[in-house]
Amino acid sequence: MTNQARVPGSPPLGGTAFAQQEGGTRPPPSHAFKLRDDILPLAATLATLGLWEFEPASGALAGNGTLNRLHGLPADHDARTEDLLARIHPEDRGRVEAALAALEHDHEVARLDIEYRVLRQDDGALRWLRASGAPLAGSGPGFRHFVGITLDVTDGKLAEQQLRVVWQRDPLTGLPGRGLLYEYCSHLLAMAHRTHSSGAMLFIDLDRFKPINDTHGHGVGDLVLQQVAKRLLACVRQEDIVGRLGGDEFVVAIPHPDDRYGPATVAKHIIRSLGEPFHVANLQLHLSASIGISLYPRHGSDLDSLLKAADHAMYMAKQGGSNRYRFFNPIDEGSEDRDMQIESLLRQALDNDGLQLLYQPVIDMQTGMTVCVEALLRLPLAVGEVLAPDAFLPVAESSGLINRLGDWVLSEVGRQHAHWCLAGLPGMPICVNIAPQQFRQRGFVGHLMDSLNRSGMDPRFLQIELKESTVLEGVPDSVAALRQIRQFGVQVALDDFGSGFSSIGLLSSLPVDTLKIDQVFVQSIAQDPQSRAIADTVLALGRSLRLKVVGEGIESEAVFSYLHDRGCNQAQGYYFSKPLSAGEFEQWRRQEQSHAESVH
Repeated sequence: MTNQARVPGSPPLGGTAFAQQEGGTRPPPSHAFKLRDDILPLAATLATLGLWEFEPASGALAGNGTLNRLHGLPADHDARTEDLLARIHPEDRGRVEAALAALEHDHEVARLDIEYRVLRQDDGALRWLRASGAPLAGSGPGFRHFVGITLDVTDGKLAEQQLRVVWQRDPLTGLPGRGLLYEYCSHLLAMAHRTHSSGAMLFIDLDRFKPINDTHGHGVGDLVLQQVAKRLLACVRQEDIVGRLGGDEFVVAIPHPDDRYGPATVAKHIIRSLGEPFHVANLQLHLSASIGISLYPRHGSDLDSLLKAADHAMYMAKQGGSNRYRFFNPIDEGSEDRDMQIESLLRQALDNDGLQLLYQPVIDMQTGMTVCVEALLRLPLAVGEVLAPDAFLPVAESSGLINRLGDWVLSEVGRQHAHWCLAGLPGMPICVNIAPQQFRQRGFVGHLMDSLNRSGMDPRFLQIELKESTVLEGVPDSVAALRQIRQFGVQVALDDFGSGFSSIGLLSSLPVDTLKIDQVFVQSIAQDPQSRAIADTVLALGRSLRLKVVGEGIESEAVFSYLHDRGCNQAQGYYFSKPLSAGEFEQWRRQEQSHAESVH
């Protein structure tokens, strides 16, 4: 697996640069060009869109030919409401009839929005349809007249079902993933609460795993992770749960531990087992593990708090040296000292402009040209040493510095964008990561717009990036905020898509422009069928909802070619470029421009 950067401006392998048409200039239009009155029926036909009008009081229905075809009727059939209801799946028919009746009798019902299945008699197919409608302007409580559309959402439903299956388990190891882990553990915690029993959570982080990936490649690293999973399963009882959170992080949930089989005993077994050599691809590799342990109910009553406590304890174990375990201690002095040191460094950096932004290009899959750039925040320490956000953002949130950090990033992005424009570079969207706590702050939208106004940056050149989990917490508020943001011209990207679960119905209502496939799946595409299934499904969702899809973390030609051949729009990763300083990115774009000019 190679991290070799691509030559800026060159078309990717498997793709071709767009060729300029020959033949001179276009003739001017012969008439005033405007939207034709008959374009709506044509557009509805092209989009396979069923159009309808409905009077609840009389049950009268009028629809176009597409509406008939969606229900398995001939296009020229004079369909009545009863004809369409007869073709709805028996399990859904009562629900649809109740929704139609509510339009007549419940005047607080402002619109119709319902999904249902139809059994088409013409081809025997079972299809999912979605009908949406609203009262026609001027229709009052005494006489309501609804107009609306019906469309086929079967592909999206099938994609949703496939996502539900593949997201239940980690695609590489076959262990429960985050979703299934939460489901299992919620049952265990509920039982422990009812029976007043105890439990334990082990958070396992592999020591010295990154050098294996860096030296031997991710293919070898993946084989090692698969062996790690098998060894962990061999160290626990049948009723215990072993899961993978991602990367080299695993968890073990132990219900009702006892003196003979306690969490310390399990941790010792795991450390001993993972300390044995791994034989992979004619190599003998060595690992160790750092393990943090939290206890139910002493350290938390829900999975999130138990995982957080175990993660904290794991970090303290790692600080003390590899190959050891440690129980969570809420008053651990070492933890407080570390957090206080990071908080002090953050305050100094904010006061003295000591933070740093790196810029990683996002490449158009077809043209090979840079179309966006992601700004990545770093906290410099000693010369040549920096701290990544995962290490200091939790401290920034707990210390109340997260908004100051966000302000600095937006201000610096605006300043840097202005500098590049003055230097003669065309404007380009810059993607900025927004922390969950920052997004949930009351007044975040106004604060964002104030920052843009102060910087003078055109909102069209800003893209905010939110994790899927952030948006799904408090969906109505998230949707309202994102709609406001997009009204100002700011683009919205949903990051790490695939690491959680969004229903197709919910996703279709989210005001976003871009989906970023979680790089955990992208990096496993070459060797893992389930990762390919997830990537294919996300790409299908993107096409269905007309969203741009970005493949993150691309590090090899094989992964790039796979995504390119399946219509992925944009790409990002070390295969193209590592994160660059502002000066290096400016040089990257100038080389790209020079190459493009030489080609033309």
